Amino acid sequence: MITTIKRKSIARSIMGISIVVLLAGCAADSKSNTGTDQPDTQQQEDVNKPSKNASTEGNTGTTIPVKEENTKLIKEIYELSKEGKVPGADFVSGVDLIDEVHASWGEPDKAVGAGDPYEAYSPGAGRGSFAFGIGRGEVIYDVRSFGSSEGSKVQFNQISLADITQTLGSPSETRTNGNDDILVYKVGEYELKFVGPYDKQVLHHISVYSPKAAAPMGGK
Repeated sequence: MITTIKRKSIARSIMGISIVVLLAGCAADSKSNTGTDQPDTQQQEDVNKPSKNASTEGNTGTTIPVKEENTKLIKEIYELSKEGKVPGADFVSGVDLIDEVHASWGEPDKAVGAGDPYEAYSPGAGRGSFAFGIGRGEVIYDVRSFGSSEGSKVQFNQISLADITQTLGSPSETRTNGNDDILVYKVGEYELKFVGPYDKQVLHHISVYSPKAAAPMGGK
């Protein structure tokens, strides 16, 4: 009789331990699944994160005056964009062929690659860094400037995105791409883009983009 009772007690103990182990395993799985889903959620939040561009310093509401030389360069960029150009390059977005760049500047430092329709030129011969997006018929649809390292009084990274909005007013559109904020100004038939990382809020490069030239064959 005593033996039978002990056997029943042992069986109940084993069953209790099994239930505890099973519950612990479920809790672990729940935590594991939560950790797996979190990066996707965070990534989606980053994609949809609004621009952090601001024209004030911190939360004090104090506007930072734009340096005169910065204002001058921003206005020059805007005026040239009306002609489809950027400072330092006499090529017209949406009009000129990439062959004209080759004839004037020689072969690019980085040629067009698979899935990358841009040719790039590094600083040299007194010019800065540029990239050209090449569309159908070898027409340039995007002229980008990364600033000049030779003889320029103002480097792009000395211009804040707030300087741009204070000088030109609110952009036609604000976009994000990866870690970048993009201020888009519609200038005639072009889009003038000021691009910079939103964590630093300084200018990285500019783009004079021709939507018409960038459209695929048969597009408008």
